[in-house]
Amino acid sequence: MSYLVLHMDKFKKEAIRGIQSHNRRERESHSNPDIDYDRSAANYELHEAASSNYAEAIQNRIDDLLLVKAVRKDAVRMCGLIVTSDKAFFDGLTPEETRRFFEESKAFLTEFVGAENVISAMVHMDEKTPHMHFLHVPVTPDGRLNANKIYTRQSLRKLQSGLPPHLQSRGFVIERGVEQTPGSVKKHLDSREFKQQQEALEKLIQESEETSRNSRQLISALEQREEELRKSIEEYERQAEEAEKVLREETDLPKASFLNYPSVLKKASSLIEELKKALAVKHLVQLREEALQREVDTLRGKLTQLEAGYTAHRKQSHEEKEELEKQLKKMKRMMAGYQEFLRLPEIRPLHIEFVERKRAEQLQRQQEDERQRQEQATRDRERRQAMTARGMRMR
Repeated sequence: MSYLVLHMDKFKKEAIRGIQSHNRRERESHSNPDIDYDRSAANYELHEAASSNYAEAIQNRIDDLLLVKAVRKDAVRMCGLIVTSDKAFFDGLTPEETRRFFEESKAFLTEFVGAENVISAMVHMDEKTPHMHFLHVPVTPDGRLNANKIYTRQSLRKLQSGLPPHLQSRGFVIERGVEQTPGSVKKHLDSREFKQQQEALEKLIQESEETSRNSRQLISALEQREEELRKSIEEYERQAEEAEKVLREETDLPKASFLNYPSVLKKASSLIEELKKALAVKHLVQLREEALQREVDTLRGKLTQLEAGYTAHRKQSHEEKEELEKQLKKMKRMMAGYQEFLRLPEIRPLHIEFVERKRAEQLQRQQEDERQRQEQATRDRERRQAMTARGMRMR
């Protein structure tokens, strides 16, 4: 059983010239090796009023709308629908049946977008699988240029579900492509998203290692400080013991008499000074010991909290890492399947055309940006010249 392939894309002003060049084979493409230019003469246009200048035809249609507001520079001016199937499907059709297949598809899509909005319906027969590029201006039923209003999720689903039965009623054996179930992981995961997931995993690993390294350094510093405080406390305890020893010593004074009174008084004064010093040292040591003990208790609290946070962080990082690795493995499997899908003979030319269009869009945007910069520079230069001339006249 063959399935219908229906792909929609949106194009801004800067991409239109590249799409025209590709569709009409106005120049040879070196990025799409699947195009056989010897068979390009077999390509045909199904839209009777197709213009050789897409941009002009689009602008004429926009002018007909008589819009109140000017069209934004970044507005979507053209939408494209690619219609095709696998090679086996077209191998079972005669050239006349192939043309009728695309004519019926064009008729259905024309009714969907409005005949007055169609720009081109070019069928390419010079690649591995025949396909049609159906191009139109995205005009809403109430006369507005708005691609997002035309191609909503519901309308795209209706379009993809409606075209296969229409073709079946015209005698073609073809089915609707597999619909993605709501909430399921995207089957067509692009390389940018895949790379972002890889970078996210690598960043998480780096952050986890950096946090672990910082935590280990901080824990080591706290432990070192705690050891220094412990040694200081031991030294203060030693000094306190020496002071306590001095205070405990029983120093007898000789019996005082008229003859030895001065010497006894001097010795008593000296003893009193020693006791005062011992008491002062003991008091100071006690205060410092209490302060150091409070600092030790604070450090131990911080250390316990840091170790708990470090353990929790490692656990969380490990869980996040495992989850990201699971997602990465799943994405690798999807990417492998997607790459296998892109290598199919009937899909590869479409993918190459898509990449070529994106490159053309980027080139057009760069050229448009450069043109705008040059125009702005010219305007700035003319303004400066005018100001200089006005200043000279005033003199």
